[in-house]
Amino acid sequence: MTKAMTPPQRMLAVLNRKKPDRVPVVPFIQAYAARVAGMPLDEFWSNGDRYFDANLMSMRLHGYEQSPLYGYAACGPWEFGGKIQMPKNNGDTAPAVINHPVRTLEDIDRLEVPDFKKKLPGAYAIADQTAERCVALGMPAGFQVGSVFSAAAQVAETTQFLTWVMSKPDAVHMLMEKVSDMFINALCYFADKYGAENCMPFQAGPMEVNGMISPAQFEKMVHPYNLKVNQKIRELGIQTVLMHPCGNQNLNIPYYVQMREACNWHGRYIWIFGPETPIANQMKAFGEKDIICGNVDTLAIVEKPYDEIVELCKSVIETGKSNPGGFILAPGCEFPADAAPIKVMAFMEAAEQFGRYQ
Repeated sequence: MTKAMTPPQRMLAVLNRKKPDRVPVVPFIQAYAARVAGMPLDEFWSNGDRYFDANLMSMRLHGYEQSPLYGYAACGPWEFGGKIQMPKNNGDTAPAVINHPVRTLEDIDRLEVPDFKKKLPGAYAIADQTAERCVALGMPAGFQVGSVFSAAAQVAETTQFLTWVMSKPDAVHMLMEKVSDMFINALCYFADKYGAENCMPFQAGPMEVNGMISPAQFEKMVHPYNLKVNQKIRELGIQTVLMHPCGNQNLNIPYYVQMREACNWHGRYIWIFGPETPIANQMKAFGEKDIICGNVDTLAIVEKPYDEIVELCKSVIETGKSNPGGFILAPGCEFPADAAPIKVMAFMEAAEQFGRYQ
């Protein structure tokens, strides 16, 4: 009998364009891990060592292939001098903005880009704690470097920012230049400290959804800054990037393809689109070169029973398993923090039953 691979061996096989024994499972778990560890959410999010510990416990409990990856949707405001609030088990599951550093156009002029030289700004100090623990155990250093548009929409008061997209595009570009410079400084810091070969930056873009901005606006406001950050990733020699275009971004796929080509990218993107973007569409755009993640609907994870979740996982495995660039079973966004542990078990069961390559 062939000995089963370990989780690190499965991920390494997929990254190296080889077939593992079964489809890896990356359930995009964050706050759920705090529940598994019995850890208060404010403690989980405010200390990189505790964040790592809780995630490692969840990994060991369930046996999935995801390594700890610190980051949250409200990236940007704290780093530019605003304020966030850690969740207090009051319904919030991640840090939330309580003071945006940009509320007026004049605030954009005054905004200073963090340089990462003396003190790491905001959540990057916490992410660095987690990354150090990861690299010590042979896991990648994960840290957030986008999306620029979504981060800018948090640095500025969000409603005001979206108004400026239409009425003050020059101001929006000025703000996004500063946000992209911060992400580039983060890339340089982590690559220098841990080595480019040990880094896996990630980019998440919930504000770019097609219902929020048009493809034409994406081309003008989002694409240039995606390109700027990813060109720096290419220049530094980082080989793996986790990309999470959240929500319905079907009409934006051509620009992600253009970004990849313009960077002359030789590494691997790991794509986690929302469930609104069919796996077949992703495979057509990126499948020959990149890893596609199966995007099980997160709402279904909460609402549907175990057997139905296994079937949903089976469906995405059967579609994506043959992807030439590799396939990973995952939800379409963060695993629900309040989901029952058997919901993670459903992912693992589906991978074992239907995700075998040999």
